Amino acid sequence: MTRERALATLEAIDREMVLLSHISGVLVWDQEAVPPAGVDERAAQLGLLDRKMHELTASDEMGELLTILGASEHQEEGDPSLDDRSRGIIRWYYRTHDRSRKLDAGFVQRFSETTGKAHQVWAEARSTNDFSLYEPVLSQIIDLVRQKADAYGYAKDPYDPLLDVFEPGTSTAEVESLFSVMRTDLQEILAGCADTGPVDDTFLYGTYAQDKQASFANEVLDAMGFDRNRGNVGISTHPFTISLGAHDIRITTRYTEPSVVSPLFSSIHEAGHALYELGASNKTTHLTCLANGASFAFHESQSRLWENMIGRSRAFWSHFFPRFKEYFPIQTEYVDLDRFMRAINRVRPSNIRVDADEVTYGLHIILRFELERKLLSGSLAVRDLPDAWNEKMESLLGITPESDRVGVLQDVHWSMGELGYFPTYALGNLYGAQILDAMHRDLDVESVVASGDFHPVRNWLDEKILRFGAMYRPKELLERVTGAPLDATHFRRYLENKYLGSN
Repeated sequence: MTRERALATLEAIDREMVLLSHISGVLVWDQEAVPPAGVDERAAQLGLLDRKMHELTASDEMGELLTILGASEHQEEGDPSLDDRSRGIIRWYYRTHDRSRKLDAGFVQRFSETTGKAHQVWAEARSTNDFSLYEPVLSQIIDLVRQKADAYGYAKDPYDPLLDVFEPGTSTAEVESLFSVMRTDLQEILAGCADTGPVDDTFLYGTYAQDKQASFANEVLDAMGFDRNRGNVGISTHPFTISLGAHDIRITTRYTEPSVVSPLFSSIHEAGHALYELGASNKTTHLTCLANGASFAFHESQSRLWENMIGRSRAFWSHFFPRFKEYFPIQTEYVDLDRFMRAINRVRPSNIRVDADEVTYGLHIILRFELERKLLSGSLAVRDLPDAWNEKMESLLGITPESDRVGVLQDVHWSMGELGYFPTYALGNLYGAQILDAMHRDLDVESVVASGDFHPVRNWLDEKILRFGAMYRPKELLERVTGAPLDATHFRRYLENKYLGSN
């Protein structure tokens, strides 16, 4: 077989894989956004799809195609003479084939069916504040994840192959080193924030009509460039973004949290993910595996850049606050912009990760990273997880959750078997701060945001990041965008300038 024929065959398989993943996305959306009737059959449906996709990527044919295209352990992108698009597709399938062939199809289907059923168990346990409901299936999942890590193989740490799924090229040792510095940085800045005095944010916890909240959020999403012809907004227990097709990107939020700004920032966060998915699906990457983010941390860099670095900035609210007051005149009658800014940027330890402020958020991630490693090694039993969670909350944040619902049961990720995912949230903050500094070199970001016309920001992100999708490795893309490898000092400096007034 010629190289040209091999590439054409690989791209045909890729199109089939993308279609299968989009079909799977429809089922996941239904699982999240529709009442849970038929959960067992839906889990079986997802399991069958995952098995089919696994068989495609693990096949001998796939191995032969990749060999013809020159892909190997030391040259995952294949023949250097190929264009970047082709090399990106080859790299994606080399990595996927390498992992898939280490797992038999039966295991993949069993893993998918177990996690599919676990989602509803988690939701019920969270709703009823009863960890004992969740413990048996979570124990099964942890055992399956251990089997997966062993099958993938590792040189030093069983967490490495799990992390590599979500953040290719980043090791557990690198994350551990970054988090060691981050823990100190964040706790020092947190202590500095405590010295600035109390902040009155009580007006955020009044009664705000949900329909008006949704209408205001929709205005913000429209300004961000969320394309209603290619996207949709729903409600779910846990906010998420998912692609059901190249032109069908959906996000959700929730209105169950007490603060009026929690659903808003959740919407902005998920819209940041959606903008990445929309930008990554273009004439070059359309209906290929490249129509996605470079990595989960890169994806998170976009959502948290929009949510916090733009969405919580004074420039943003100098434009949107008057409109917010029009929607909620009674609740904000005695609230000016200064008070509002202090309230939405209040720094204080809290139980819920997705509602955590920018300073304490990373500590929530460090907690999960450390617990995941202990669960994986077997040094922490699942039955002891609630107590371990509460102890680490006290150690890192100085608070103890009043219930498991706002503690160990708050996140959906473990029910999905996604150990190795959480570190990418904190890495996304680091990427985002470094990307924002690069943007400042080209744009007067504050003036652009204050104008309410976000096209220059969106266009800059599209030109530098979004249009490439997953074409490049995350570390390579970061250097292309910023001119330097990952440097955590950008994020510390951003927090110090914003919260401590450092220059």
